[in-house]
Amino acid sequence: WPLEHFTRTPLVIGSGADVRVVWELNRLNHLVALGRAFVLTNDERFTEEFLLQLASWHEQNPPRFGVNWTVAMEAAIRAVNIITALELFRGSPRVNDQAIELILKMLLAHGRFIRANLEFSYRAASNHYLSDLIGLFVIGMAVPEFDESRDWASYSTQRLLREMDRQVLTDGVDYEGAIGYHRLVLEIFALFFTMNRARGIQISSRCWDRLEAMFDFVRNYLKPDGTAPMIGDSDDGRLITFKPRAANDHSYLMSIGAVMFESGKFKQSNIVDEEAVWWFGNKGHDIFAALIAGEEPASRAFPEAQIFIQRAATNHGPLYAIIGCGDHGARGRGSHAHSDALAIEVFAFGRTFLRDPGTFVYTASEDDRNLFRSTAYHNTVRIDGEEISQTREGWPFAFAANVRPKVNLWQSDAERDVLDAEHYAYQRLAAPVTHRRVVTLDKRKGYWTIEDNFTGEGRHLFEFFFNFDAGLDVGLDETNCATASGNGATFSIVPSRALKLEAKLDARIEPRWVSPAFKTRLESSAIIYSLSAEVPLKVTFELFASRKP
Repeated sequence: WPLEHFTRTPLVIGSGADVRVVWELNRLNHLVALGRAFVLTNDERFTEEFLLQLASWHEQNPPRFGVNWTVAMEAAIRAVNIITALELFRGSPRVNDQAIELILKMLLAHGRFIRANLEFSYRAASNHYLSDLIGLFVIGMAVPEFDESRDWASYSTQRLLREMDRQVLTDGVDYEGAIGYHRLVLEIFALFFTMNRARGIQISSRCWDRLEAMFDFVRNYLKPDGTAPMIGDSDDGRLITFKPRAANDHSYLMSIGAVMFESGKFKQSNIVDEEAVWWFGNKGHDIFAALIAGEEPASRAFPEAQIFIQRAATNHGPLYAIIGCGDHGARGRGSHAHSDALAIEVFAFGRTFLRDPGTFVYTASEDDRNLFRSTAYHNTVRIDGEEISQTREGWPFAFAANVRPKVNLWQSDAERDVLDAEHYAYQRLAAPVTHRRVVTLDKRKGYWTIEDNFTGEGRHLFEFFFNFDAGLDVGLDETNCATASGNGATFSIVPSRALKLEAKLDARIEPRWVSPAFKTRLESSAIIYSLSAEVPLKVTFELFASRKP
């Protein structure tokens, strides 16, 4: 990227380059790793490297010039990491007056840039604005000597609390509709609440309840193996990285939540995660150790976000599914959602079988961006080759008209979980169609039934997508039953006959990609069932998992 004033610096330069990759490195999360190493070893080589890297970064990225100064969010997260690293190095004699002068100069430039370039929008404020505010807050609280610090801290405090009401739904889910960004937003609010509590600043119990609900959403969406599903976008962004983790590993949040709320329901293991120890110190470790672990999460509905989680315990292992019925994010205005209404992700007997594809890239390729958020890459139904959520050229983070399914029924008891929902995206067709999907988990027998009902007018092409995780052996038999095997378990999809006997259900295997982390993709496969038929139409599938004896 050219070293131009930030107002003239391009975000897209072609050749497959993705600015998100550059920004991630320049958030300087790795300086915290150097700080952790110094705390554990007292080796001054880590301090020397920390100071050399800061000086080098400052020289190569003068304030307001270059791609690392194009948005306030990047400056804000970078400032938080510089301050966190400085706290870890505070005992080093190498952090002398000269070093402190450089760091203060950098932080003052960051604070002024953030304050002048806040990413607020009355239409759709997002995690960007929250990141701006937490950066401004941390600088203001950590360096009270700046003339602007008191104003920065006060301004950001008021707006972070206001944005919590605006951006976090009453059921605790970030309103952008993407689980990857829920994690980032939760980290932002967790740091804000922790710093205020440490300084004896009171925050209302209503806001604390909302924060606890955010942790509770994580507790519920984590799969039995501790990994997170991939509903919506994820660029793997973190606020502070105290330990390298896979992009879908959100489990450490449970240790932080357990200590913050002194609640055993968030204690999933007797071993505290490292993040909670760096976050809260020895006191946090002792709080965690004294807690009694709560019960395993059960099936759960998040009605405002319209996310539904089905669970069952079987003799061969736990079953889990998550179904997304939310809108385009930011209350329909668009953000990080995919074209995936009524899509399902399924985990059974130790691994994920049906999954969301992830994100892969943002600005590096418009084609890849739209491929990974397409209907065909999600476990739902496409009609007449049309996307559920229509893309538009040059709109990488938005769709056309909002799609928000209607939930007809959520019922959960000891016998079964039933979700009944429908969407109207295909009412725009010349011959309109409504898609209604009923997903039932039979907890006693341990299998799912997916019933897709279509009402409306005319003849249409219906495609039913089942996208599998990487590393599975996928096949079709002569009766069009699909299987996917791996790790000693087999997942089967058994289609029923359509109600209209003249309708022929075809099946094929297609290559796919899944993206377990940003800028990473792995080969996978999908089973696509298709038929051309008139409506009304009903097609059902039974989903079984089995394990080799």
